[in-house]
Amino acid sequence: MSGQRLARRRLVAAVVYSFGAALVLGVAASLIGELGKRKPEFAVFSLVAIAFSVLAVMALVLWLCARWWRAADEAAREAHKWSWYWGGSTGLALAAVPYILLHAMPGATEAVLPVGMTTTEAVLFGMALLGGFQLVGYGLFWIGWWLKRR
Repeated sequence: MSGQRLARRRLVAAVVYSFGAALVLGVAASLIGELGKRKPEFAVFSLVAIAFSVLAVMALVLWLCARWWRAADEAAREAHKWSWYWGGSTGLALAAVPYILLHAMPGATEAVLPVGMTTTEAVLFGMALLGGFQLVGYGLFWIGWWLKRR
């Protein structure tokens, strides 16, 4: 099997298995979390079980990505490294703008966030926003890298 076909198969497998594992983890975590809410004596067990489940899925995804990386050719590796460095950094810089504005204008926070958002939800929203900016930047720079070399 050629190196490119092997890399493609490993990439598809990594995506499918990662989404499958995340789906199973999500269902299991919600069931375990619900058990912890209904029976307070299981709350610590629920927290530990969910933490170890998340770590297991992360380890699986990292292992799958490492398998793909070893099979990928040099051009694909370089495209991903360059795109993550420049695109992710640019996305991170752009995502910093709302945080700087919110820090400079603390009273504006309530006007920007949805009504009734808790602190935990606001932190999760901020993390998602930050990761989203990085992923969009990465994607745009990755597309640009390949278009420039075609």
